Amino acid sequence: MLPCVTALVLGGATFPALADTPNCADIAGGAPIVYGSGGSSQRDLIGKAAVELENGDHPLYVVYQDSGGACAGINALTALGPTAITGTAYYWPADTGTKTSCNLSFSGDEVQFAVMGVSPLLCPLITDASLVEGIHDLSGPISAYVPIVPLASTQQSISAAAFYLVYGLGPAAGIAPWTNPDAAYLQRRDENSAAQIIFSAATGLPVNKYQGTDAGSNTTMVANLTALPDPEAGLGFVSTDVADVNRDKVHTLAWRQTGQEVARWPDSSSTTFDKANVRDGAYHLWNPIHFFGLAGAGGPDSWDNPEVQALVEYLAGASTPAGVEKSIDSIAIANHNIPVCAMHVAREGDLGPEYAAPPEAPCDCLFDYSTSGTTTCDACDDANPCAAGTCRAGFCEAY
Repeated sequence: MLPCVTALVLGGATFPALADTPNCADIAGGAPIVYGSGGSSQRDLIGKAAVELENGDHPLYVVYQDSGGACAGINALTALGPTAITGTAYYWPADTGTKTSCNLSFSGDEVQFAVMGVSPLLCPLITDASLVEGIHDLSGPISAYVPIVPLASTQQSISAAAFYLVYGLGPAAGIAPWTNPDAAYLQRRDENSAAQIIFSAATGLPVNKYQGTDAGSNTTMVANLTALPDPEAGLGFVSTDVADVNRDKVHTLAWRQTGQEVARWPDSSSTTFDKANVRDGAYHLWNPIHFFGLAGAGGPDSWDNPEVQALVEYLAGASTPAGVEKSIDSIAIANHNIPVCAMHVAREGDLGPEYAAPPEAPCDCLFDYSTSGTTTCDACDDANPCAAGTCRAGFCEAY
């Protein structure tokens, strides 16, 4: 461990001391730690799940870095990019659950799991499916994506065609009100961002041809839009979990996909959180979150690391470790994602064709109650069974 110093001098440059920031290796008190990398959209979902795992019967700690973009994690697992993360990352103390920075080792810490909102073949470096052989890819809760504008903007919707022109040509497209020549008024990401990949898949705009300023993360994009002097001219895009918790700073635009007659919000209105249009397939911009870990030497069903297996299978809803009280479904709802049990459609591939897919064990009642505070479903428990339907998570679901 480094001694406490007031400054660190390397190569003639002076950096502030990091004495108040713990080393990531010291956060767990001897419990296992797994290191991951991926998208900023999924960071808070990872954090909420990490707290539950830390408080389980066999505590497991998670360190996560989101500064490299969504594709950074899968690039690391395939060794097509840096295989270790360096600098600082985040962890979530078991007692507070607060996102906290920690210092990675000087030589870096090997990436053991990855997370992002799209499948790996949409990342620029993953040019062939053979490159991800030997990597488990489990999908879990649903993340939707939205165009956003500053809160003071009067804009209410945008079409896929207009988005293509605005981000493809910038002010030269002449699409009012997004014509300010200052690049800061078009907030974007880069080709490694799941959000930018999603919007490219939806519009056909090449993922590396966006006009504007790279915000670097979802939360920074919100901050940058909020700071614009002319809110009417600002435009950006984020995942809905980020947009929902920042509705005091930005508002979402309804989206009209090519071939649709009207624009729709992911929710039933601009003020609700019910994700009704995502769950029923009317809103186009949604995708399952993907979780990755290395397979072991024992074949395709084996795992290189049992702790990574426990984490990834928990995040994907495949299993819940002993002593962990909350399911990933309830964590997803709290994080403004959509658990699979509340979805009534699925799709083939990233942003591919949708088809009806009733959930095996629905949680519509729980989702509605959690996001709105009300439900038409009857409450139930062992002492008060359902007159009709099936009691699930305290509510009488249809089946």
